[in-house]
Amino acid sequence: MADRVSVLGVSPHIAGKGAIELGSLVSFRGFGSRSWFHVLGNARLSIGSRSFINSGVMIDVSTAVSIGKNCLVGDCVVIQDSNYHEIDEGAGVKTKAVVIGDNVWIGRNSIILPGVEIGDHSVVGAGSVVTKSVPPRSLVAGNPARIIREIAASPGYVRF
Repeated sequence: MADRVSVLGVSPHIAGKGAIELGSLVSFRGFGSRSWFHVLGNARLSIGSRSFINSGVMIDVSTAVSIGKNCLVGDCVVIQDSNYHEIDEGAGVKTKAVVIGDNVWIGRNSIILPGVEIGDHSVVGAGSVVTKSVPPRSLVAGNPARIIREIAASPGYVRF
């Protein structure tokens, strides 16, 4: 429903012919480095209401990336749903949707890889490389990211 979307600084660079869906009151910050979103022809990027995307974020979508409501995405975060190159000869390129739940905070310079699901109310520590799904209400950090502890958050809690 993309009403009252705000951009502070330079707007994100958007490339590709895929669908981008923005909820109400989504905001983008564009200072220091510009964010970059590439959504291929049949792909879909969805960002939920009241989510905030910081400077220098790169989101590359071949299939689907979904970011929930009330999310905070830190500076220079990378989110990809494809490895873009085959790893083993003849294996082909692997793509798998990324799903980020509601009220998730992804810290600066983190990388979210294909097929990852991050549960509601979770926090990804700065500089983490998330290779596996994260249960709801979890603090994860590291390379590869691992669960540090559980987070106390009631269902209606919003991290702002």
